[in-house]
Amino acid sequence: MAKRAVCLAHNLPVRPFALATALFPALCLAQLGGPGQYPQYRSMSGLPGSGYGVRADGSIGMDGAMSISSPIGYSLSDWHAVFGLGNLSADLAPTFFRGRERDLGGNGTGQILLGVSLGKYGSLTATHMILSNKLDNAQNFVWAPPGQKGALRYVIGVQDVSGQGGTAGEQPDGTDPGESRSYFLAATYEVRPGTHVSAGFGDTRFRRGFASASHNLTPRLKAVAEHDGYNWNAGLGYDFGQVGTVRDRGVRVYAFAGVMRGEFAYWSLNVGF
Repeated sequence: MAKRAVCLAHNLPVRPFALATALFPALCLAQLGGPGQYPQYRSMSGLPGSGYGVRADGSIGMDGAMSISSPIGYSLSDWHAVFGLGNLSADLAPTFFRGRERDLGGNGTGQILLGVSLGKYGSLTATHMILSNKLDNAQNFVWAPPGQKGALRYVIGVQDVSGQGGTAGEQPDGTDPGESRSYFLAATYEVRPGTHVSAGFGDTRFRRGFASASHNLTPRLKAVAEHDGYNWNAGLGYDFGQVGTVRDRGVRVYAFAGVMRGEFAYWSLNVGF
């Protein structure tokens, strides 16, 4: 594809969370933008396991399955929640969020996920994502059907329910046409505690399929590799430990640092309980 800068921010009429305008700048990346590349979802995904571990029972922990931008076969459950920030750099130098256009050096994303038990109907994860400093946002849902047992589990999900998150990154005329609603099926196999492989397929963003693997190097350090359907990505996740309690559950902080496509530094920070 032509190496022409493509900006990832959009201009949707969303007003809440005004503070985030200083945190989620747009990003001009020649290599990750372009028609059919879905750049807003190629780092922090707003899906279970994106930078932190999720267990088969829907709880959060470093011994669970982890990915970067691709889905896993687990859903959060029983009111487990995650709040996170992530930033994809324009090169291999890690950057923090910057609020002024002349300082743009990374694409920031925020995610809030909540897992709900549906009883005999399984479990559901609902996500709200903030995609840029213009506060364009997306909502995702992941459903784990009931009755699943054993090492292999699966989910059915949709990323960007409204379909307005963009398919290419904002173009020079300020638009990003195209439907970005993406349905998928993902499955995860637990090889042993702390080691998981996941794979799946779908349409739109997931039309090329995807796969990932994660493995605990220590109880608090996890290695992750994935092919998101476009490129190879890899990194390390780390559990900083418990920092408090909510509803008698430990609140833990999870950090992730990696490289996307071998060219772009990426980091995320998630708080889960």
